[in-house]
Amino acid sequence: MSSRRGPNGRDRRARSLAAGGLALAVVAELSSVGLLGLSGWFISACAVAGAATVSSFSYIAPSGGVRAFALARVAGNYSKRLVLHAAALRRVATARAGLFDRAAGADRAQADRLWSGELLDRSMADADSAGMALIEFTTPVTVTAASTVGAVLAVAVSTSLVPAAVLAAGVVGMVVIAHRTPGIARETEQHTRKALRAELVTAVDAWTELASLGAAEELAARTTARLTRLDIAREVSGRRRHRTTLATGLIGTATLTATAAAGSAPDAPTFVLVALLSLGVLAQAEQLAAAAEARAAAKAAHHRLTAGAPITMGDTVVPGIRSWSTEQGIGFADYPLPPMALRPGRVLGATVARGATLVVTGRSGSGKSTLLRALASSLRQAADGHDGRPAVAAVAADDHLFTGTLGSNWRLADAALTDDEIDERLSQLRLNDSGLTATTPVGPGGRQLSGGELRRVYLGRALARHPHVLIVDEPTTGLDDRTARHVLGILTNLPDTAVVLALHDVPACLEPARPLTRLPLDHTSQEAS
Repeated sequence: MSSRRGPNGRDRRARSLAAGGLALAVVAELSSVGLLGLSGWFISACAVAGAATVSSFSYIAPSGGVRAFALARVAGNYSKRLVLHAAALRRVATARAGLFDRAAGADRAQADRLWSGELLDRSMADADSAGMALIEFTTPVTVTAASTVGAVLAVAVSTSLVPAAVLAAGVVGMVVIAHRTPGIARETEQHTRKALRAELVTAVDAWTELASLGAAEELAARTTARLTRLDIAREVSGRRRHRTTLATGLIGTATLTATAAAGSAPDAPTFVLVALLSLGVLAQAEQLAAAAEARAAAKAAHHRLTAGAPITMGDTVVPGIRSWSTEQGIGFADYPLPPMALRPGRVLGATVARGATLVVTGRSGSGKSTLLRALASSLRQAADGHDGRPAVAAVAADDHLFTGTLGSNWRLADAALTDDEIDERLSQLRLNDSGLTATTPVGPGGRQLSGGELRRVYLGRALARHPHVLIVDEPTTGLDDRTARHVLGILTNLPDTAVVLALHDVPACLEPARPLTRLPLDHTSQEAS
């Protein structure tokens, strides 16, 4: 693979696009300011020449310059939009890809934090802010600097150094005012708006439960409080912007007046040229306030994207584990099971052959789910599905179902599944008894399905992946005895899959099943049968 197609080549391509876009933006802005100044000078010169009795003024060269500036402005503006947006979208794509890479490399607890609704929404918005900073911050600053230098030089050549210095000082003053405009107000407004939206979405989703709890009044009060905070945040942000706009406007007006007064222009056309050049540069400098807010937002977004999600007290810390995967099966060792009131701590290990089952048993809170999460995370790094099958599929106790139909959820596991094939698999799990088909809508998060139906839908989706290793936490939750036996029969009859189950105890129906190993967490030693 050539360097052009590798990461370094893509980085160079992105930097080249950004540099080219900035150059085109500078050309477009200089052409715009030049067109404004030269047009004013040309009109004034024509008026003066027309009023004179005898004049040697030639309009050919100035009119050609006006046309050249106009064409350069149009071409520059069109080209810069194409190139800058292409460069910015590459940056956004890179930031989003980095976000997904972090999620793919995270353990289950970290992934749950990263993919939570509000945090995911904010992370995607942060990726957009970081990428679009090229257009919202870098471009205005670069263009303002280039146009200021060009205008100051033009004013100095046309008149003297005094008006040029006044113009430069005015732009510097506007830069200082814009730099002092923090992005905190906009950040606060965005955060409050997202929190309010998340609250409203959650309330609509869980309205039945809220009504049964009599929590409608409390929810209304909390929502009203959030709306009030949003209004306050918007008001603060608006006042800050108005103050900045007023300050930069006053500085711009004073600078324009002082530049014109100190210009000592030799004639009226030169006076108009100086005034219009100054006006164009000062108008561009007024955009720096918005650029400063964009910079603050992009800086905060970049910090959040690179720092990662903070660990909170409610997060589950997954202990270390050593695992391996071979053609014959899987195994793990050196898993530190922490001590509890009724059991001492110890180090666990086990092996599971292909076609065999490991059942991890223990009371609630004994650490079954934590062990399964650690094992799944470790095996994903150690194993590889060389034959096209995924190495590991895990079904957590709190797995997720996406809004849509049963078919759309199962096709996440196998995009080639047809409706008929899905209906057949639903029948195997006895979900057709409830009238479920591939086109059945599941509702937000699967809320239209019962607990037992959800467990079987999760299992069916994992089985559709045909994994080498299947790890299932509490596969019989919400199932009656007959259905539970049927589901366990399916899970223990996968001839080419190593299966790891977490159950409170080994049911009698599994005793005569295929090779089965028990790993009780409530006892001081491992048992095998």
